[in-house]
Amino acid sequence: MFNLTRVVVFLIIFLMFSQSLFSWGSHDIFTFLVATSIPNFDYQKLVEIRDYDYVENRRYNTEKYVTYDLVAHGKAKITFDSDLLKVSGVELIQYQLVQDGKLPVWAIFYVYSRFPDNGMDFVEESGIVNAILGDTQANRHAYLKVTFFEYMEGDKSFLHFIKMSKEAFRKGDEYWGYRFLSYALHYLEDLMQPYHVRPGTVPELIQFLFDPKMRVFLRNAHSTYDDYMTFLLTRSKYKEEFYKLIREAKPLTLPVSDEQLIYEAILFSYSMFFDVHDEVKKAFGEILYNRRAMMEDFEKAEEDGKLARLYELTKKLASVLASLCKGVILKTALQN
Repeated sequence: MFNLTRVVVFLIIFLMFSQSLFSWGSHDIFTFLVATSIPNFDYQKLVEIRDYDYVENRRYNTEKYVTYDLVAHGKAKITFDSDLLKVSGVELIQYQLVQDGKLPVWAIFYVYSRFPDNGMDFVEESGIVNAILGDTQANRHAYLKVTFFEYMEGDKSFLHFIKMSKEAFRKGDEYWGYRFLSYALHYLEDLMQPYHVRPGTVPELIQFLFDPKMRVFLRNAHSTYDDYMTFLLTRSKYKEEFYKLIREAKPLTLPVSDEQLIYEAILFSYSMFFDVHDEVKKAFGEILYNRRAMMEDFEKAEEDGKLARLYELTKKLASVLASLCKGVILKTALQN
């Protein structure tokens, strides 16, 4: 029975992820809002840009896993709309962002929280799942568990960079402490996207194995919810309210290990899947059999009142996620 279960899940994983890359949208904006709203946290502090001097027991696409500073080398420009600047109190003068070889803490979070989506995780690893999936980074940005078997390693991605961040802070290297921490937050944010821990209902997954239309549908449902976060942070009529919710979330510093924290985050995300999935299907219906929803679709659905419950569910997710992220920042950066 276990062997049959494993075969079925392997097939689902292969079909779901072998040709697709999913990530909850706008990690940069979300993490910036989180980092700039933590009480008594100096996000404006300038920290010295340091050379990379670490040994990692983790393989990467070495062409993408760059270790120089992207801002200092002109490879990452930071541009905000006026609303973000207004709520954060950050004064953005691009040519002065790097001052005397130093970078503001908030800029590290903004630039490097999105970094893991640049292709650095497109690697082939050992193991059955990786052998099936091949060259994909989905394995490192999701987590699935069926019976006794665990698939994907988003939790391990989070834990790796939390460990690296703590090592850097202990060495007095704030730059890499915050940079590694930004990477870790990316994976935490991904695992709090319910589709990263549950790809569909049981009937849908059974149909998924045999029906190409269901494969397209579930991929598009996943991508649509990824993009909904971007919509809320950039174009929704509730954008300011959503910003406020993230900024007012209180830091949640759990008295548990990092392993237990990410496990609890995954459980919470999983618990939200069915309600979120139902609302995505109600709002976009037949569209998902052909394509993911676009920004114009979100705008129309919002005006028509079709996103009301999805918005409430996403606010709940975002509030808990923001609290967790703030707690992780405080626990990692300020207690080492």
